[in-house]
Amino acid sequence: MSVVKLNKSRLNLNHTDRKKRGRNVNKMRSNPSRPLSEILTGIFRTTCISSVCILMLAVLGLGCLTGYRWLTAHPYFALQDIKVTGNHRLTYGEILGISEVGLNKNSLAVNIGDVESRLSDNNWIKSAAVKRELPGSLSIHVREKSPQFMVRQSDKLFYCDSSGELIAPVAPGKFASLPFLNIESDAMDKAEILPKFMAVLSRRELPFDPGQIAWIDIKGGNRMEIFMDNLGLTVRLELNNWQEQLSHLNTVWNDLKHRGEFRNVATISVGKGRVWVEKRTPGMSASQ
Repeated sequence: MSVVKLNKSRLNLNHTDRKKRGRNVNKMRSNPSRPLSEILTGIFRTTCISSVCILMLAVLGLGCLTGYRWLTAHPYFALQDIKVTGNHRLTYGEILGISEVGLNKNSLAVNIGDVESRLSDNNWIKSAAVKRELPGSLSIHVREKSPQFMVRQSDKLFYCDSSGELIAPVAPGKFASLPFLNIESDAMDKAEILPKFMAVLSRRELPFDPGQIAWIDIKGGNRMEIFMDNLGLTVRLELNNWQEQLSHLNTVWNDLKHRGEFRNVATISVGKGRVWVEKRTPGMSASQ
């Protein structure tokens, strides 16, 4: 009895599946393809909308360009005040010439990045900052390089900074009296002490100052010679532990001054914690 019922239920299921598949096929057959005219109409509509969008963007871009040209030519934004700060060697006019800006030039037409780049490319300028203040003001602040020495290279004189880096050739119109610097080829690695040494001089921690130095010669074998023309005096300094050597130099220098013997000194050599003093030979002269 149960077997017969099971078989009937299977037959009913098979019959039901065949009916469903038949209805699905009929539905597929009853959906005809879209007409060609409807497809073409959709393509035309999409093309028109895209064209209108492109036209609007073009009009907007043209309007922005026209507005920018109008603003960059309007006299309301003409530069009436240009401030320059931080310059000591370069003049106001030279800064403006390097910047390629001037009074009555439209402020909005000035490219701040280009101005800063032109200034920074100059040999005498370490860095530059430019600020625009609408409608007609511009401020330029520069940091100039500070020359500490003159060096001879390829039969030409150059200014250089405290680390020995070249700045610019010596020009007759703007000559500055600075010590000559010479570094022997086998002592190039010792040039790194120059910034610290010049900082000690600037702080007046030594009995002489940079203005008294005629030349500095860094030699091989960890030695440095300093000649002071107005004193007729040469100081020879060992570069190993040079700060300590300068302390010994200060002590002996002041002692010679106190005893009134400084006028007779031609050379002071400092090294290995000791100081040697060489007196002048007859015929040598110097002013105290």
